[in-house]
Amino acid sequence: MKHKPYIILIIAISMLGVLVAQDPPPLPGAPNQGPISGLIWLALSGGILAAKKYFDRNK
Repeated sequence: MKHKPYIILIIAISMLGVLVAQDPPPLPGAPNQGPISGLIWLALSGGILAAKKYFDRNK
């Protein structure tokens, strides 16, 4: 019984060494890009609405 804590400590240290020695997980891939064409349509429609509001105000 006197050697049991030492044996548990040695086993714990050796298991910890195995965990530390493993390679880290790989980095995740690049994220998917947003729909650029959707942003273009949004900008165009906003520009058209702003122009319409500007020209309707001058009448």
